[in-house]
Amino acid sequence: MPKTIRNQFDKCLTYEKLLEAHNKSKKGKCRKKELIKFNLKQEEYIMYLYEQLKNGTYKHGGYKEFYVTEPKLRKIEKSRYIDRIVHRWLVDNFLLTGFVSQFIYNSYAQKREKGIELMLLRIIKKQIIVIEH
Repeated sequence: MPKTIRNQFDKCLTYEKLLEAHNKSKKGKCRKKELIKFNLKQEEYIMYLYEQLKNGTYKHGGYKEFYVTEPKLRKIEKSRYIDRIVHRWLVDNFLLTGFVSQFIYNSYAQKREKGIELMLLRIIKKQIIVIEH
């Protein structure tokens, strides 16, 4: 049965939560030109984003395409930094809280406290138990 999240948008939309999403989004990108410009007027941008989301006037800015050649040729599409803040805010406040609890236990992809290392340890542990019996 699908899960529906209702009446949570206004509760989750705060300046502080958008700032938290910004802090999570900027990890590993501190030297990027787009992020440096954003940080110069960080409070203004986040307040502007907050107002747009609150009024329902926010529009995603589209994607910028570029190619990476290492280790092979790949086409990359990236969104504007301000849109990535919205993506992070949506995931943290709606998707993680509303849907991750419904995933099967053995799902390790993109879940907090889980990952490939835990999955491998679990497989090894099961194999050791099978060998001992």
